[in-house]
Amino acid sequence: MGADIRRVEQLPRPDMSEIYQRLAEIREQVAAACEHAAKQPADITILAATKGRSVAEVTEAVAAGITDIGENYVQELLAKKQHLDGAGHTEVTWHAIGHLQRNKVKYVVPFCRLIHSLDSLRLAQEISRRAGQVGCTQPVLIEVNVSGEDTKFGTNVDQVAELATQVVDLDNVELQGLMTMPPYSDNPEDSRPQFQKLRALAEQLVDQGLPAEAMRHLSMGMSGDYGVAVEEGATIVRVGTALFGPRSA
Repeated sequence: MGADIRRVEQLPRPDMSEIYQRLAEIREQVAAACEHAAKQPADITILAATKGRSVAEVTEAVAAGITDIGENYVQELLAKKQHLDGAGHTEVTWHAIGHLQRNKVKYVVPFCRLIHSLDSLRLAQEISRRAGQVGCTQPVLIEVNVSGEDTKFGTNVDQVAELATQVVDLDNVELQGLMTMPPYSDNPEDSRPQFQKLRALAEQLVDQGLPAEAMRHLSMGMSGDYGVAVEEGATIVRVGTALFGPRSA
């Protein structure tokens, strides 16, 4: 079994940066959501979604206390990791959170703590093959298209059970849960039914015989709805704008 994802820690001494202040606000909202749902804030991973963000912004986020970084594109992930490693920030935990092509698997398997976007058996088999070549076991989440939108990646809800059963039988892949992205809305409450469906799906899979450890994580909730996601069972929230602010034009 792989080690658990690194949990959020207490804030360091304030440096008064805008990113530091936003992270403090995110942690406060996560704590409030945890209190509402009878959870512990330490059980929630706040993942910085850094798509399109500069190295300077990412470095500032790490200085503010971020330990988990997720990238959509492999090229950006590699470039940012190289820079942060070079600056001595080897404590950062990296996540692949975007759609992953099979020909890019070899670049992320050696160091990504978690791949959030597994959506097919062929991709799982390639991940297992590459992980076997480097002598590791790669933790993954199955991406679920809960809303059924044609424009979204992810496995259809009615196909998740079959895929999950196939993935847990692979030698060098460790299934750790599910991920989803609900339709965009200005109202966080619009996402609640989607989060409830993902949580119910995970519970159903365990009831059907999948090991509970294979459903220990739910990666759901982004900048606009992470509070609702925590209330509905998220263990990982992916925040971009809420942490970094609006992107520069």
